[in-house]
Amino acid sequence: MTEVLIAMALSLLVALAAASLLHASNGDFLHNGANSRIDDSGRFALAIISQSLRQAGYPGEPGAGAGAAPGSPLAIEGRDAASVASNADGLGAALPAINGSDVLAIRYAPTAIAGASGGGAMLNCAGFPADAGEWAWSIFYIAQASDGIAELRCKYKGENGWGSDAVVRGVDAFHVLYGVDTDNPRDHIPNLYLTASAMNARDASLWRRVASVRIALLLHGERGSRSGNLLSSYELFPGADPGAHIDEASLPEPMRHLARRLFTASVALRNP
Repeated sequence: MTEVLIAMALSLLVALAAASLLHASNGDFLHNGANSRIDDSGRFALAIISQSLRQAGYPGEPGAGAGAAPGSPLAIEGRDAASVASNADGLGAALPAINGSDVLAIRYAPTAIAGASGGGAMLNCAGFPADAGEWAWSIFYIAQASDGIAELRCKYKGENGWGSDAVVRGVDAFHVLYGVDTDNPRDHIPNLYLTASAMNARDASLWRRVASVRIALLLHGERGSRSGNLLSSYELFPGADPGAHIDEASLPEPMRHLARRLFTASVALRNP
């Protein structure tokens, strides 16, 4: 009986050790998988926004009917701490922001040539070519999905009106800074970076002097993607935009202990 009890005790110790190792391995698996998905989502979002920014202000080919005339629409426009309605015309009325996130609107004129060699080469943020003869839009903003998860959305004008599609899910914040070329004559090199509110407060004509755009995205993983109870804070644009700040302690309890990653990029505009 003594030998049986000793054997059972040893077996229980081995089982407990194995269960502990399995639990730790499962946690590492979830953590690594969540971080991989965050990396993929962040890189994809930066690629889509950067592609749209490089098209900003494109005047179209001769005969497109849009052109870069003096009265043409702004190539770049933005709003601080706001969201937009998916079915409203253009930017429409400003809606409450999620975590103070911004709105970035990009305009360009498609080519007059149909097909892959013409208009099909100029795509909006949803991946669709726009009709020649009018200015196309790509508007990026943060909104909540039906399940309450915040996502980066792309708004565009399609054949049947305005619509929007999700680019990536699990976005805590989206912020933008605009690099302004203040030199006369212009050298297309930004001299200072401003928020949308600062642009409008100084001079609305500065929107036509934007030479570069800096974007920042804070993404999070799913539940159980981070171990530990320590909370962090994130500065998306340290020293440049006090509103671009996320403190995990101020988030709802289910959103606090998640894996998070900050993605940033600077994109020079090609069509000043």
